[in-house]
Amino acid sequence: MHKTYNCIVVFNEKRDAVLFCKRRNDPYKGLYNFVGGKVERGEESDKAAYRELQEETGITRQHIRLYRLMDIRYYYQEFDLELYVGKLDDEVLLREEKNPLLWIPLTEDFTDKGRFAGEQNIAHIMNIAMMYPIPEKNITQDGLYIGVDGCRSGWATAVLDHGELRLETYKSIASLVKEYPSFDAFLIDMAIGLKNSPDQVRPDIAARKELCAKASSVFPIPSRDAVYAEGEEQQKKANLRRLGKSLSKQSLAIIPKIKELDVFLNDHPEYKGKILESHPEVDFARLKGSVVLSKKKEEPGPSERIHILSEYLDKEDLSNMYDKAKELGCGQDDLIDAICLAVTGALHAHGQSETLPQKPESDEKGLLMKLTVPIRKI
Repeated sequence: MHKTYNCIVVFNEKRDAVLFCKRRNDPYKGLYNFVGGKVERGEESDKAAYRELQEETGITRQHIRLYRLMDIRYYYQEFDLELYVGKLDDEVLLREEKNPLLWIPLTEDFTDKGRFAGEQNIAHIMNIAMMYPIPEKNITQDGLYIGVDGCRSGWATAVLDHGELRLETYKSIASLVKEYPSFDAFLIDMAIGLKNSPDQVRPDIAARKELCAKASSVFPIPSRDAVYAEGEEQQKKANLRRLGKSLSKQSLAIIPKIKELDVFLNDHPEYKGKILESHPEVDFARLKGSVVLSKKKEEPGPSERIHILSEYLDKEDLSNMYDKAKELGCGQDDLIDAICLAVTGALHAHGQSETLPQKPESDEKGLLMKLTVPIRKI
C-alpha cells in the first residue's frame, strides 16, 4: 500500500526567498529540503500539511494559506508526494523542531545535487511554485468569524477560522459558545431584542421593505410576553394583547429558539452586543447588489447563493453542500445561510457593515433591536 508524504513550499512575505530545512538524518542527510512529513492514514491532506508545517516551523493557519500545488506518485518506491505552496502574510519567528531552518533566496541554484535533496526534483517544484498565482489575503482569512442559523438538529454553524471553513451543528447556543468563547464576529439568524409595545421598532419592517418580493422571508417576531408564554394559544393571546396581532405558524415555530437565545444573552451579558442578529436574505441581496429571487431550498437557488459566496471563499469549500448537510442533520439551505452570515461577520469586522435601522432601539432588557448587514453594493 502506498504511503503518503507532503512537502510545503513556503515563500516569505516578500516572495523572494523560500523556507528550507537542513536534514539531520537520512534520506538526504546534510542536504536542504522542503519542510513536510507523513500524512497519517485517514488524515485529510490539507490538515496534514498544516499540522506538519506547524510542528516543524511554528507557522500556523494564522500566518499562511496553503494551496495544493501538485501530486507526484513514485511507483517503484511506493509512495505519493503531495505538494503545497503558500506565502507568509507577515514576518514570523520560526520555531525549529529537529531540522535547522533557513530562508534561501530564489537566486540560488536549486539543481545543485550537492546542496539540495530530491534528485533535482526541487528545481522542478520551485519552477512550478514560482508560477503559482497565490491570491492576496482576503477579509475571511484573518480572524474567527461565526455564522449561525437555526435548523432541525439545533444550530447550523459556519466557522471561518483564518480562512478555514468548518461546518458544524450544535444542540444549543451555550454549547456553541463554550466551543468558541471568543471570536471576531458572531452573526445569527434569530431575533435579538423583543418588542412588548407596537410603538417599539424592530428591524423587520426595514428588512421587508428592502427585500420587496421576498419580504415574506422575514417572519413577524413575537412579543417578549408571547415568547415566554406557555403553549401556542397563550402565546397568540399574549402577542395580541401586546402588539395587536396574533401569530402565524412560522412565528410560533421559531419561539423556542428565540427564547433560548434571549435567555442565553440575559444570563451572559458579556455577549450582549457581541452576538449580533442578521438575516441571510438581506445579506445575500447586499452581497449581490439586488434581491435574490430564487427559492433557497430548490435549484437554482442554492447554486446562485453559492456563486455569490464564491467571491469570498474557495469554490472547493462550497462544494458538496447537500452531502455535508445530510451528514450534519440539517438542510442545505441552513448551511448556506450560516456561511453567508459568517462572511457578513468578516465584513462587519472590517468595517464593511451597517445596521437596519441606522439608529436602533433597545428592548426592555437592554438588547439592541437591529440587523447587522453588509454595506449595500452599488
